[in-house]
Amino acid sequence: MLIHNLSDKVRFMTFACLTGVALSGCSIIEDDLEPCPAGLQLQFVFDYNLLQADAFASQVKSVNVWAFDKSSGACVWSGSESGDALARPGYIMVTPLPEGTYDFVVWGGLHDNADFELATYAPVSKQELEVKLKTSSSDGLNISSSHFKGLFHGYVQDVNYEVDPQAPSVRTVTVPLIKDTNDIAVMLQNINGHSLNADDFTVKFSYADSWLAWDNSVMSASPLVTYTPWSSLYGQTTVTPLSKAGDEDDDNVARTTLLYEISVSRLIKGGDAYLDVIRNDDNKTIIHVPLIEFFLLEKGNRYNQFGEQEYLDRRDDYSALFFLNDQSDWYVAGGIYINNWVIVPPQTDNI
Repeated sequence: MLIHNLSDKVRFMTFACLTGVALSGCSIIEDDLEPCPAGLQLQFVFDYNLLQADAFASQVKSVNVWAFDKSSGACVWSGSESGDALARPGYIMVTPLPEGTYDFVVWGGLHDNADFELATYAPVSKQELEVKLKTSSSDGLNISSSHFKGLFHGYVQDVNYEVDPQAPSVRTVTVPLIKDTNDIAVMLQNINGHSLNADDFTVKFSYADSWLAWDNSVMSASPLVTYTPWSSLYGQTTVTPLSKAGDEDDDNVARTTLLYEISVSRLIKGGDAYLDVIRNDDNKTIIHVPLIEFFLLEKGNRYNQFGEQEYLDRRDDYSALFFLNDQSDWYVAGGIYINNWVIVPPQTDNI
């Protein structure tokens, strides 16, 4: 009998506790209770890369965000963050936005960036959020020879936020980012031991891609930019020619490699972009190739799962190796090594 009464008491106390919990929730409006939590917040992700892994914390050094009311198109809020806060795992940007439907535009990497400038930080409409590369002028050319910091873009639209006064209404919106800056390593290597010096050649990459619109498209008015190396390095290795391997009396060949590193803005499929290598002693252009086309030819070897523009946006570093003969002309038969994959172009006098 004692056991029975104790069980009844336990059941009654459990019911009372559960009822008390329900009555104390934010669904019941009482003067002494805090309102249900609510808010619209943003989380940034940079996994639009070849590894498909989120590298936001390690690569993105700053973010600037603008919210635009969907119905009016007006900018209703902006926020920014930079430094150590972004490097912490799970960074969240909290907004003060009330209920509504919004479009968000994000530019990452503008803080302390000497190479890119935003048209305005107080836009009336999102169309004003244009980013342009700063260039210098020389002989009528727009020149850029900087080593770029990472520039990133993000855009999400039609974000609908509603508040339920009787339940928690915290919504976290994920903003995916795309990297708009790229590094290209151009290497020249002799094939028979003749000497090469970095100042024997002029290397440049010409492309009209330096003005980016609010939606990350290359603006039609973007001027042609001549990108030149921010670094030139000399190296030498000793190799045994394949035709002589195993012959004890044959000498090894010292191969010189010149490495030129260039930073460029966003690469677009179909863009009219050319790499030129000029031999300085007679001002002859020995290499003139549509480099983006060769980058896309290489894509098929390993990255068939990506579309062509997606591949260009996911990749941010490229390499191109060219062989030179003893006259310091391009040895076309040796092909081009694009990202360590060989491509043999048509062997005509026009290349």
